[in-house]
Amino acid sequence: MLSPALRRVAAGPFQVLLAAALVVPLLAFSSLPGSGSSGAAVAAGTVTGPGGAAMPGVAVDLYAWPSDAVLKAMKPGRLVPVRLLAATTTNSVGKYMLRVPAAKLKAAATEAGYANLEIFSPFGGMWFFSYQTGSLPARPAAAVTVNLGGRSKPPCDIMSGGQPYHFSGFMLLRQMKPAWAVVGQGYILRQRKTAGDWVNFEYNQGTAHTQASELGLGVSAYGFEAGYKNAGSHVSTANRTEGFAKARGNAWFRTLFSTGLFRGVCFGRTGIPVPRVRQHGQCPRKYLEAYVHKCLWLVKSTGWFGGTSTVQPRRIPRTSARYCAPHEANSHYDGDLGTAVQWSGGFDLGVALNIKGVNLKAGFNGSAQTGYDVNARMYFNFGHKGYLCGTNRSEASAAILVQRGNLP
Repeated sequence: MLSPALRRVAAGPFQVLLAAALVVPLLAFSSLPGSGSSGAAVAAGTVTGPGGAAMPGVAVDLYAWPSDAVLKAMKPGRLVPVRLLAATTTNSVGKYMLRVPAAKLKAAATEAGYANLEIFSPFGGMWFFSYQTGSLPARPAAAVTVNLGGRSKPPCDIMSGGQPYHFSGFMLLRQMKPAWAVVGQGYILRQRKTAGDWVNFEYNQGTAHTQASELGLGVSAYGFEAGYKNAGSHVSTANRTEGFAKARGNAWFRTLFSTGLFRGVCFGRTGIPVPRVRQHGQCPRKYLEAYVHKCLWLVKSTGWFGGTSTVQPRRIPRTSARYCAPHEANSHYDGDLGTAVQWSGGFDLGVALNIKGVNLKAGFNGSAQTGYDVNARMYFNFGHKGYLCGTNRSEASAAILVQRGNLP
């Protein structure tokens, strides 16, 4: 089994130490940071095998990724300098809990009070997510539920002895083209009473420059250009303001985010040949002194790029009259307190980067999510008397808003 300490060395700048680390005994998990019972409960879940049975006694580790600025400045071929925050093992029924001291968790925050984290289990797989640390230690967020494993086999496969192949961590292959992501949306029902009405959006409207967007990412075991599956998300933060043009109908407001292509190596024991998986994309034969079984590719945001684009969807979301507030003519709504909403397919990685899906036909699209806090503003203008309706609540805190001339 790959020791969490071993990957910690592999993810640092001193790659040569890994060759020696491969032959030392595994460290006890109790000696690793974050494995105790104190600290904020960051993530919890269950690890199951390919048949669905619980996996007791397997390693689950929590890593913090560096800031977007670090990712953008990396040179190709360098391993991502992740930090090990916590390590544990599953209990007798396959459950785990990852706790991190509040001070260490806040120190890991890089984007507007968010820490970009990765859960990794050699038997269960990997998952990426963000954790808001701004309220720590007074009001820690609830633990994120991440269940690993299931029907799919481990990310690096299993060696002949029943143990998973070792994993190097991810290294940067190259910076890629920026990709559009939806960061706001507003709807106007096209009818006589809404003629002349309009909506616009400002991304990172305030001076704090802390508007965060959560963007989906994908991991592929097939090749760098195909076979990506959703593997969680990464938060990127804008550092300037983008103001969008007025839209006189339905509008998805988009901006560009930089993207990077990363590769990780699954390898065996030092000097012992291993079966090699045929993949579409360059994968090295050896990693240091060990033979490589296969590679994993990761595509994700490496930070906000800029620009504006508006897409006009044909359909509007359904609303209920109980969530509609009346507005008189020549009034407006200036909203900055809405709940974040996730747009499936809102991060157009497949189109922008020529990435294909598992079946080599469908494009891979991540998700995009932006919270309308004080740094993102949605603005509706009423030329006539009408209504502003929320999809799940009133306009004060609705996830999505629809401007109408009459009640639904």
